[in-house]
Parts: sequence; structure tokens; C-alpha cells
Amino acid sequence: MTFLKFSRDRRGYEHFYLVLQTTRRGAPRNRVLYWFRTPPGVKVGRAPFDEDVQRALEKQNPGVSFDWPTLLDTPIPPPAPDVERWRERRRIDREMKQAELSEMSEAAAALTRDASEEEALLVAAEEGAPVASPAKTADADVGAASSARARRRRRGGRPRRSASAAPAVAPEEHARQSGADAPAKPDANVPAEPDPG
Repeated sequence: MTFLKFSRDRRGYEHFYLVLQTTRRGAPRNRVLYWFRTPPGVKVGRAPFDEDVQRALEKQNPGVSFDWPTLLDTPIPPPAPDVERWRERRRIDREMKQAELSEMSEAAAALTRDASEEEALLVAAEEGAPVASPAKTADADVGAASSARARRRRRGGRPRRSASAAPAVAPEEHARQSGADAPAKPDANVPAEPDPG
């Protein structure tokens, strides 16, 4: 004996099962002969048991008798009103997750901004430069960001110093480093000038 079993999952997808019930050793056993799944409320497409499917099932199961008019007239319950709104619930959940992620990224950006300000203050203190207040630094950062392109932060380590932030060297030390006090050595490739005297 064959019968039609119908079910609907939590998203509203409709499942049609053509089940063959047999008795073995006194216990009834069910075997699914055909299963058809479709989205909810579909008006286009094929029916669960069109003529091609009916012929194929009869050919695959020659010893089984199918009462197609009775199977096709099996009542199908209407969808629950809650089931149809799963897409809306999913969209709301997705928006909530995106809002949480954006809040987390904003908090992380604020932490890195605070860390870079503290790092800049520490570098300035090490170099002996006057230290600006954090409020002025934040205002300067906003102005710099709006007027020029965004500055990229390097990964790890101290930020590189620019040429304008190089430490000042005393003139005596600069001369000593460049070798201005040392006598010039004659170059082997250049001929010496004759002495006019």
C-alpha cells in the first residue's frame, strides 16, 4: 500500500514523500519510493507527481499498485504564518551582526589611535621635544587627516622619524663627524700644483 506523506521544515520548504508500507515478520515497515522538495508558495515549475514521474515510478516498482487520483487528492495543510517570515528574521539577525562588528572595529580603531598617541608622546619625551597635550594632538590629527592623505601606521616597533624630527647636533660635534678639522689628504689621481715661489 502506498501513501503520500507531507511535511514542512522550519524555513517553509515543502517535502512530499511517496511511501510504500510493507509488513515483514509481522511488523509494518515503511520505504520511501520518491521524495520531492520545493520552496514555499512556488507557482512556477513542475508538480510533485507529473506524468513522467508517475511512469518512471511504475516502471521502477512493477509489483506495486499506485492509486494516483487518491495520492494527488491528499490534503496539504496551509503554511503556518510564522514560517513565511524566516527571511525577515534572517535579515534582521544579519543586520544585528553587522552592527556588532562595526562597533567592535570602531572600538579597536579608537584603541589603536590612543596607543599611537601615547607612543608619539613617549618618542617626543625621549627626544626632549616639548610635549603637547593629548587634546591638541587629537585636534592636529583630525586636521592633518582632512588636509593630507591618511598616514599609514607601521606594524611593530617604533615609528620611523622624519628628517625634521632628527636630533639637533652641536656644531663642534657636526664638524668632528664630518672631518672638517682634519687636514685634507692629497688625492693620488690629481697632480699637485707647482709652488709659485
